[in-house]
Order: sequence, then C-alpha cells, then structure tokens
Amino acid sequence: MVELTLLALLNSIGDNFCKYRAEGNDSYKSLLLSYSDASEKYGVNEVKGVIEKSSNLSVAAVAVAVTKCPQHLSN
Repeated sequence: MVELTLLALLNSIGDNFCKYRAEGNDSYKSLLLSYSDASEKYGVNEVKGVIEKSSNLSVAAVAVAVTKCPQHLSN
C-alpha cells in the first residue's frame, strides 16, 4: 500500500514540479514549491510518513519526472 500512496504523492508533486518549471523556476525551487503544495493538500505528517516508509524514492521520483516533463530535467 505504501507504493500506491507514494505513487499518488509523486504524481501530484510531479504535476506541480512541471508547472513551476514551466513558469521559469529552477529545479530546486520547483521541487520545494511542489513539496509544499503536497504538504498542504495531504498534510505534513502524511507526506513525511510516506517519504520515510518509501524505498527507492529517488528512482521513483525521477521516473515520474521523466514521464511528465523531461524537457525540464536538464537545468
């Protein structure tokens, strides 16, 4: 169940990350803004819990980003 929750979280963050990058923000700022949005939507403790329980988080996060907006990953 953690994987499904993690996937939902990453999809939400991925959508917002792409939006913020398209607005001209750098990758780091876009990631932080997206994380902040997810914390507001799902709750800080829920987001933190999913992150703490996940394995291979970086692989899953990159896979979502590559799928959603690969043009924004080089900068």
